[in-house]
Amino acid sequence: MAGLLNARITCAAVAVGLGLVVASLPAISAPSTLLDPQTTVILFSGIPGDVESETTYRDQMASWLGNLQAQGATQAVHVLCDSGERLVASSPTVFAHKGDRDAFLKLASDVAITNPVLLVAWGHGGNQGSTPVFHVRGPRIAPNDFAEFARRMGTNRSNWVLLFRGSGAFARALAGPGRQILSSECDTPFTSDPIGMTLLLKLVRDEPSLPFETLAQKFGASVQRWYADRNLARTEEPTFWRETQKPVLLAAADDSRLLTSSPTVPGKESEPSSNRTEQAEAPEPTPHVVAYSPEPLAPAWKEIKRVEPRDFPDDDAVLLRRHVRYVLGDNPAVNSEEEQFIQVLTPEGKHLGDFSLQYSPPMEDVSFEDCEVLLPDGKLVRLDPDAIHEAADQTASEERLSRRKMFSLPGVVPGAILHVRLRTEWKKFPLPHFSMTIPVQQTIPVLESEVRVSVPRDRAFHFALKGVAGPDPVISQSSYGTTYTWSLGRLAPHKSEPLAPSESQGKLLVSTFPGWGTFSAWYERIIRLTAEATPEIAAKARDLTRDAKTDHEKVAALYHFVTGLRYVALPLGISSVRPHSAASVLQNQFGDCKDKANLLNTLLRAVDIKADLVLVPRFGQADQALPGMFFNHAISRVLLDGQPLWIDTTDDICRFGMLPPGDPGRSVLVIDGTTTNLVLLPGSVAAQHSLSISTKLAWEADGNFAATLEAHAKGYPDYRLRMDTRAQREHGGSLPVLAASMRPSAGSFVLEKQTASPVSALDQDFSWSATGSFVGLSSADGTKRLLRPSFWLPKEWEAALHRRESPLVLNLGYPLRLEQEIEIKLPGDPASVTPPARREEANPPLRWQIEWRPPREGNQWAAHFRAELATGDLSSSETVAFQKQLRALLAALAEGFTFPGSQ
Repeated sequence: MAGLLNARITCAAVAVGLGLVVASLPAISAPSTLLDPQTTVILFSGIPGDVESETTYRDQMASWLGNLQAQGATQAVHVLCDSGERLVASSPTVFAHKGDRDAFLKLASDVAITNPVLLVAWGHGGNQGSTPVFHVRGPRIAPNDFAEFARRMGTNRSNWVLLFRGSGAFARALAGPGRQILSSECDTPFTSDPIGMTLLLKLVRDEPSLPFETLAQKFGASVQRWYADRNLARTEEPTFWRETQKPVLLAAADDSRLLTSSPTVPGKESEPSSNRTEQAEAPEPTPHVVAYSPEPLAPAWKEIKRVEPRDFPDDDAVLLRRHVRYVLGDNPAVNSEEEQFIQVLTPEGKHLGDFSLQYSPPMEDVSFEDCEVLLPDGKLVRLDPDAIHEAADQTASEERLSRRKMFSLPGVVPGAILHVRLRTEWKKFPLPHFSMTIPVQQTIPVLESEVRVSVPRDRAFHFALKGVAGPDPVISQSSYGTTYTWSLGRLAPHKSEPLAPSESQGKLLVSTFPGWGTFSAWYERIIRLTAEATPEIAAKARDLTRDAKTDHEKVAALYHFVTGLRYVALPLGISSVRPHSAASVLQNQFGDCKDKANLLNTLLRAVDIKADLVLVPRFGQADQALPGMFFNHAISRVLLDGQPLWIDTTDDICRFGMLPPGDPGRSVLVIDGTTTNLVLLPGSVAAQHSLSISTKLAWEADGNFAATLEAHAKGYPDYRLRMDTRAQREHGGSLPVLAASMRPSAGSFVLEKQTASPVSALDQDFSWSATGSFVGLSSADGTKRLLRPSFWLPKEWEAALHRRESPLVLNLGYPLRLEQEIEIKLPGDPASVTPPARREEANPPLRWQIEWRPPREGNQWAAHFRAELATGDLSSSETVAFQKQLRALLAALAEGFTFPGSQ
């Protein structure tokens, strides 16, 4: 990474002298190890060409220099790159030169080189006519230029690493006495840039003392394994050239020769026999776990400081440093790197040494760069990243949709520091522009946090921090891109609290969509062909609406049909963004939210009712200033008499006219070909979401009360009770349906019998009735008994009482009105009963009232309870007020009164 040596390094490629001893062949006078202190180092990079390669080359440069620094290489380092002058201040032994042909050839003559030389060059290669060339600014560099460089240099002790397209022709021109060359190609010209530099850097870092030929053999095996693990045809041919001998291909034509656990590449053709003049034997496999002494620690470790566990008494671990970088370009589409150092504080924190990462091949690739543990005694233990493969016990859905890599770091104990660095790459992003969410808040404290996002200079870029406060980003420009850097500093851990907003964890949202108009036009274009009104759809629409007298009745009839179809999510490929065709959904009788909404819209258009698809951030919120795919749901907008009617067909227990949980109040995008801004879905009022309960209690000789209950629901309570009733029947339960989401404020209800409306009867309000008994409502008090009548309260209100840091979301965000009446038939003289006084709270967010009424006949008392929650999505101040009002309500309900009764 660039930060491992000098954050200002911006050049793009490196050339470093390598040494070699090969016992089986005549020795040449070259350095014996890769980073020999006597080697003169030349670092040469070609022109990046885009923001992706600019960032990659810069990081690879930093890694090479970091390796030199870690191994104590002190000879001169000559750097040729676009902005090499920035490196001069980083070290007195680093010399910067222009990264062009003239400077390259002049270097060989101007610098007196008497030591062995190691040159590593990479970048973009191609052809100029029929001549292979290495891309630099100005005239390109040809193979004969490299040969001329070697002639001018004069020394006969040189080693070369050439990793770019066409490098085989350069190696063939260079081959000669005293020279050893590692190239990414032999005779076959490929059309893709090689991926091998990252693999080579791993080998150089892990085993810097390897002889060049051994390094080359391991490099060939690593390249072959990289392609085989991804089931990709290999598009490079690592080759070793030794003086004037025949070149040695380092990757076997038969991939299975070097790999025992990875599949061979399907359809991979063997190289021509003329290219396989000599094959290198595969090296012995590297142990999965290698222990190191403290000396070869990478420079990044020197910046890490341990913390004292006593300073974090409530935490099991601390994230000492987390750096995240994204490059949003074209090829690859998205490249990211994340590095984190975690100090384990307690035995409970050891689970942080277990990692599981889900990804989506073949378009997404994941590779681990560092997996190591610094033990409390100072010893470094490293897991070989190449030993991390896909998990073997994936679920059926994971096998269809994604893959998972899992591993556990060794030696994780309290006091250990875990270091993990990984890269991900999307070859092709599924959208025409980028929009993504980058988590910044973790479940443990973060002491240092930095996020960098680089985009091409001509690309639009929008961003917003959510859930955490942070400074504006530092913006820097390079030749090809713009980089935004957020230094977020210390971040408190995200606590998972019940009844908290679904988007409470801190995150950074970024997007390169120019505006909502661009996004809407693209989405409208990709769904256009999915809404064709086929003859079958037209016939079905006419049949379903034949008894409807108005357009509103037609909409309701079609709604009930589509809502009744099975919900099945199939997020595969483009279907994760675009709905399936309405015709296929009608035929299959199932679909996900956008499939069902698209079918409803198509059916409605078939009977001349205008309807459009609507994208919704369910349980979240979209931002007018942040265009992009920040939606996870789709519904319909129907226009009746010019007025919008918002319809969600996803839930088959949601009644017509109600938006199900997560929809109301969201900023949504209507895909109608003209709308270019977000619009707000309507909210709800308490009167639309009510639950009324009537209870009749009769005193029994055993001190309990016979009970009869009736409940009627509208809005969200209707939705919830249907859901609970279905769950009861599916699992064979026999508990009161009301008890799934409500609890009595006193005593316990014992069920004998219950009945409920059919779950699928969406044309009527849901009702429930039950008979049984209440126990524990009264207790002996001398010659009298103390009675606490029982009203039903939402179970979640009890959880809402506790101390919390996040605001409350109650009733899944809906307001709520509770109306309850209790009739109690008591023994004895009514005059001997003194009921509690009226209690009430008149202010929002929780208004409530409890009132007792005198008996109408005999000793039959009545109690009336009413509560109204003005909003289910409370602010922080409303949360505090609600908790205070709820405590007062519970105290009022606990007052009770006495009545005559035997002990």
